Amino acid sequence: MAGKHAHETLQIRPDPAELARTREFVRGRAAACGLDEEARFRAALVVTEAVTNAMRHGRGSDAAEPIEVRCGCNGEGFLIEVGDCGRFRRRNRAPRGATHGRGLGLIERLTRRFDLEASTEGTRLRMLVGDQNRI
Repeated sequence: MAGKHAHETLQIRPDPAELARTREFVRGRAAACGLDEEARFRAALVVTEAVTNAMRHGRGSDAAEPIEVRCGCNGEGFLIEVGDCGRFRRRNRAPRGATHGRGLGLIERLTRRFDLEASTEGTRLRMLVGDQNRI
């Protein structure tokens, strides 16, 4: 990887078939940043959750609009950003036993920090993963 602070971007179609390619991209960037196996696993898991949410909820006026996944090292750890053209709406917490609605809670638990930015242009989720984050 060129430089400690280099970030790379992958654009994907809002299609579940793209999830494997997204995980491979994130794992490769995380390995290049020196993350251990556990941290690489967490990075792949949180990006899967974030991209799945973007596919399910992040559709703007054009359902074929790509989802952007950007990741790389920064001074604090491994940063992953997922951006879509949808408008974030806060939802009620999923009822006990539900099989959906737990993505942001999982992301919060598996990252050192996450930020959600919603604007008229879309939604961007930033997640920081690092080796020192122990579950």
